[in-house]
Amino acid sequence: MAADRTRPQLVFDVGGVLAANLDEFWIGMAESSGLPLPVLRARYKAEIGAELWRGTVAEAQFWAWLRGVCPAVTTAEAEALLRGVLMPLPAMGRLEHWSERADIHILSNHVQAWIMPLFAGLEHVLCSVTVSSEAGFEKPDLRLFEAAASRLRSAEVCFVDDKAANLEAARHLGWDTLLADPEHAWIGELERRLALSADSVQPRERA
Repeated sequence: MAADRTRPQLVFDVGGVLAANLDEFWIGMAESSGLPLPVLRARYKAEIGAELWRGTVAEAQFWAWLRGVCPAVTTAEAEALLRGVLMPLPAMGRLEHWSERADIHILSNHVQAWIMPLFAGLEHVLCSVTVSSEAGFEKPDLRLFEAAASRLRSAEVCFVDDKAANLEAARHLGWDTLLADPEHAWIGELERRLALSADSVQPRERA
């Protein structure tokens, strides 16, 4: 069946939008290791963070690095902490409903192996998944957005992210954007936009 070129394209970040971000992971690691949180976060950012997100270091290398920085925490304990932190947010439960009216796409700075289990049972609603660790670029690098854009099926795009810099990059491609707030009020705004989009299509369908 040919793709419907009139359907809105919803592009979602994962951390802070569909699932919890990793802040609690780093807080837990700092508490367990005795290392001050600002020091741990600074070392991660300076020594391995960008390389992990871009996929130039493997996940196993990240865990080895973390064990070296936080020797009091075993790799098994750190992995369990990560799994416990990466929990779905309310919007995850809306994806199937939204997929009835729009195409669903994922665009995330993340390790793909970490986030895909979150979508177990929802694979059928995902039209595309673009993750920095596989693409080799991280937001707000426009090349990651262009990789995602090549998989979209219409020009009516709404991108949801919790970071303003990423929304600014998306606007360079002509996408509409929506900032995800911690209270999840953005969900209501997205519902409003989808309703307006549906209203604008109906007259053409009746013609």
